[in-house]
Amino acid sequence: MRLIGLLWAFVLACTACSAAADDATCTSGFTCTTLHVPLDRQRPDGPSLDLAVIAADNLDAPRGVLLLLTGGPGQPGVPLLPGLRHNLDPEVLREYRMVMLDQRGTNSNGINCPSLQETVGGSDFLTPPAEAVDECVRRIGAGVGYYGTPDTVEDIEQLRESLHADRLTIDGTSYGSFTAAQYGLKYPDHVQALVLDSVVPHKGFDPMGVDLMAATGDVLTAACREDALCTTDPLADLAWLVQHGVSGTDLMETLSIASLNSVNPSLKGIPATLHAARTGDDTRLKELIQQTTSKGLSYDTLSAGLHLATLCSDLRFPWSGKADRTAALDAAVRRLDPKRLYPYTVATARDQLMIQGCLRWPAARVSTYPASQELLPRTLILHGSNDLFCPLAWSEWEQAHARDAKLVVVPGSGHSVQRDPRGQQAVRTFLVG
Repeated sequence: MRLIGLLWAFVLACTACSAAADDATCTSGFTCTTLHVPLDRQRPDGPSLDLAVIAADNLDAPRGVLLLLTGGPGQPGVPLLPGLRHNLDPEVLREYRMVMLDQRGTNSNGINCPSLQETVGGSDFLTPPAEAVDECVRRIGAGVGYYGTPDTVEDIEQLRESLHADRLTIDGTSYGSFTAAQYGLKYPDHVQALVLDSVVPHKGFDPMGVDLMAATGDVLTAACREDALCTTDPLADLAWLVQHGVSGTDLMETLSIASLNSVNPSLKGIPATLHAARTGDDTRLKELIQQTTSKGLSYDTLSAGLHLATLCSDLRFPWSGKADRTAALDAAVRRLDPKRLYPYTVATARDQLMIQGCLRWPAARVSTYPASQELLPRTLILHGSNDLFCPLAWSEWEQAHARDAKLVVVPGSGHSVQRDPRGQQAVRTFLVG
C-alpha cells in the first residue's frame, strides 16, 4: 500500500507530466513519467517535446530533490540512472529524492542524424564531413534553433514546478555542469546547492580548443611522473606524431577518452604508446585509436545532432554576425599562437568538430544568458588532475566566479570524478555533512 501511495502522490505532484508508456519497466523504487514542454516557449501552443523523467519514490526525503544532469550535450538521463545511482553514497540517496530527465533532443525520441553518428558519433574533436552536417540540419528542420542550453534551463524550471519543489540541489557532470550553473545563474532562489563535476565554465569556452591543447602538456607530463616505467617525453612524442601526419583531432579524441575512462593511476601506458609510435611501432596507437573512437556511437547513447545543435547555439564563434564565415575563420586562425597550441597545430584547431560543424550550421537562434555572471548558490567543484576533456583552469575560473564555492582536485583521476571513490566521498561530505 505504501508503494502504491507513493506512486500516486508523484503523479499528483507532477502536474505537467503524464505516465510514461513503459512505466512497467521502470527501475524499482522509482516512478517514470513524461514532461511535456513547448519546443519554443514563445509559442506555448506550438510544437511540443516529450521528455522522459524518472524520480525516486522517497517523496519525504528530508533534503528535497537532487537532480542529476548528464553531459555531452547529447547524453540522455533516464537510461543512465542505474550507473549514476551507484556513484552516490547510500546516505545521499536516503536524504535526497533522486531525479533525472532526458534533456530535449536525447534518447530514443531525440535527434537522429545517421551520417553524423557514423562519422563522428559522440566526439568533441573529430572532423565532421560537410554532407553529414548538411543532412543533419535538414533532418532537424525548422526547430533547429531550439536546442540551446537556455531552452533546457527552462525545461528544468518547468520540472521543478511540476514536482512542487521549492528548491533543487543539482549535480551536473561535464556539459551537465554548464547547464546546472546556467540554471543557478537564472534561478538562484530555486537552488539549494550545486555539484559541478569536470567543469565546463559558465562563461563558455573557445570552440577552437586552445585551452584544451595548452593544458595537454601538464597532464601528460604528470602522467609520465606517475608511471615508474616512463622515461620519455610524451609531449615531444605527441608533437612529432602530429607534425608527421597523424591526425591531431584523432589524437585529441583518443587521449581525452583515455582520461574519461581513467581512475588512478590515470593514463598509465599512454607515454609508452606515443613513444613506440614515434620510433616506428604504431600498432598499439592504432589499437588505442580504434578502441577509443566515438564513431558509430548510437544516437540514443549520445546524439551527434543534438551535440552540434546545442554547441552551435551556445558558443561564440569568430564569424558571429559576419556574412563571410570562411573569411572570418581564416582571420581568426591567422591570429592563433602556435606556441599556445603545442603539441598540436593550427590545423588541429581549425579541423575540430565544433569549428567545421558549426561553420555550416544555420545561425537560427543564438543562446542568450543571464546578465549576472556570479554564481550565488553554495557550490562544490570537482576536478580530476588528469582530465583531458576539461582543463583545470576552467574549474579554477568557475570557483573564482562563485560566491561560495569549494574546489576539490582529485590527483590522478580523470574526467567525471564521481566515478572515483574520492570524488564520491567529497560529494557525500558536501551534501550530507
